[in-house]
Amino acid sequence: MRTRTCHRFSFLLAGLVLISGVWLLTARSVQAGGPLLVGGPNFGVEGQAFIWDPAAMPIQYRVDGGPLSSKPDGTVVTDNAAGLARVQAMFQVWQDVPTAAISYANAGPIQSVGVFTDGDVSTAEEFDAVGASCDDGTQSPIVFDADGRVVDQVIGDPNVIGFSSTCRLDATTGRIVSALVLMNGRYQDGIDAGDSYPPNDEMTAAEFGEALAHEFGHFSGLDHSQINIDVLQQAAGACLLSELTTLPLMFPFAQCQARSKAGLPVLAPDDVAWISRLYPETADSPPTKIPFGSKYGTISGAILFSDGVTHAQGVNVIARDASRPFAVAVSVVSGYLFTGNPGQNLTGTNDAGSSFGSRNPLLVGTYDIPVPAGAYKIEVESIFEGFEGGSGVGPLSPPIPNPGQNEFWNVGESATDSVALSSPVSVTAGAVVNEINITLNGTPERFDSFESARLWWLEPLPAWVRENEFALDVVNG
Repeated sequence: MRTRTCHRFSFLLAGLVLISGVWLLTARSVQAGGPLLVGGPNFGVEGQAFIWDPAAMPIQYRVDGGPLSSKPDGTVVTDNAAGLARVQAMFQVWQDVPTAAISYANAGPIQSVGVFTDGDVSTAEEFDAVGASCDDGTQSPIVFDADGRVVDQVIGDPNVIGFSSTCRLDATTGRIVSALVLMNGRYQDGIDAGDSYPPNDEMTAAEFGEALAHEFGHFSGLDHSQINIDVLQQAAGACLLSELTTLPLMFPFAQCQARSKAGLPVLAPDDVAWISRLYPETADSPPTKIPFGSKYGTISGAILFSDGVTHAQGVNVIARDASRPFAVAVSVVSGYLFTGNPGQNLTGTNDAGSSFGSRNPLLVGTYDIPVPAGAYKIEVESIFEGFEGGSGVGPLSPPIPNPGQNEFWNVGESATDSVALSSPVSVTAGAVVNEINITLNGTPERFDSFESARLWWLEPLPAWVRENEFALDVVNG
């Protein structure tokens, strides 16, 4: 089995955080509000998501032997047994999705390796040793950073609630071999903002549990998702229930109150749809499991510049239930299967580009959204500018604005239609609705007036031009 070590950090931040004048950046490569990593031409299976081997379930993980949370003086706030129970409960949330064939198992405490011998990951050196054992595929650790010191030392940002890292990938099969999650126990130490340094806002047990589940989504191979971006304008911890209902658990910032405390399932429709798309259930074992294809269909298309030809990558696409827009909503980013960095060989400074993502130009602006059977309105928008690096959504980091206007799809789709006009798209279970293409309004011209000199040639063309006309067409594209 040919493998490669590959750290890809994904962070959950406590709201919108500005550090030293720049947004927090990480060595993360993502491919959409869907899969976290997509195979490239020479690494993984091109155009397919990296996932855990469905034939090797359950996924084995190991848990830190120390407390989940403690005060700066060492007083334990949440002991190991309680922390372990939370880990198991939040993994169970993903495992219980009826249309997803994914499962997890606790393989025991994190194994001793190098300087890590006491069972409790409490220093950066111990974390590095455990991380190395994840890199080589030995184990997939869940680390409790009880007082936040490890996060501070490793990341340098006390506002990170937790992070995940895909450690080892099989470059041949496109499978995840091992992964790691670390949770910052300072958010459960009972000390609120202003009472400690560096300050942090305490989280409720339910909020912290959902933060755990968020990282376990990354652990499973899911990227961040953007739906209801306007929650960032609402009071922290007090989002409107209508917005919270379809706000993905995989939203990059912990802006809102716990979904469970609002009477909602921990997973939003977007989370359920995408974990099911990556690990589709095929068995029919009522009442716990149902086949993915018996409930979900797919809406597929491309986002295009105003010329109706050029693909636009990095645009957020949302399918909302036509009659209940704040009950069911699922998203993805256009070009999510295409690389965010194709590289180039002209200057020699970026020959290889990213290892991830397809190089098939037909995928630059395409999207596929798994949705429960029903009727949907399709809308497009920009990815929020603050969603980059470890908080990124989609293949481009930093994101670029939607090159056109935010709009809906309609049956008379064109570059001059009304952006507010929408038409429902009907989807049946097990079916794919293709060619739901949106031509953006008001995008820049594809070519300038000098792009093709042939446009200015007078007829009749000189003989030497006519003789070489085919070659010139190729050159001018």
